[in-house]
Amino acid sequence: AEENIIKDLRLAVTDFDTINPLITNNKEILNIDTLIFDPLFSLNENYELIPCLATECSKTGDNTYVVKLDNTMKWTNGLSLDADDVKFTIETIKNGNSVYKYNVEHISNIEIIDNGTIKLTLDANIPFFEYYLIFPILSSTQYNGEDFYASQQVPIGTGRYQISNVSTNSITLT
Repeated sequence: AEENIIKDLRLAVTDFDTINPLITNNKEILNIDTLIFDPLFSLNENYELIPCLATECSKTGDNTYVVKLDNTMKWTNGLSLDADDVKFTIETIKNGNSVYKYNVEHISNIEIIDNGTIKLTLDANIPFFEYYLIFPILSSTQYNGEDFYASQQVPIGTGRYQISNVSTNSITLT
């Protein structure tokens, strides 16, 4: 049988603002970003929570959750995903105007237990809070010492594709 490999996929995007999933307000970009950036958890076709970057989320009190990360996950630059990345992402979302702000608004404290474990304390009892952990995670080391919202860097991800080029009229993923 003959095998056809698609090497170039073109998608139309109107009103391109940024490829960064925590900053963009463009729903089309958010859909593309799911190929590049993984969340802690995702939802399957039956709306059941499935692990992505996390292996588990345990409710340890009325308002407390412990999230264990998958220690095999790597960024496209080869560095390992760690708890600092999750803390950085949550704090960045909370301090900005991200479409994911609602997901993290009740997180009142983030405690890093170790490189692969993070404890989240909420300001209220939120039923099924695990379902809120479906936002993309970004690398803390990439933006170390830099203003995240002013950065011109192309963000790295852990997803199936990485960004190889971004311009005003095209985005190339490999």
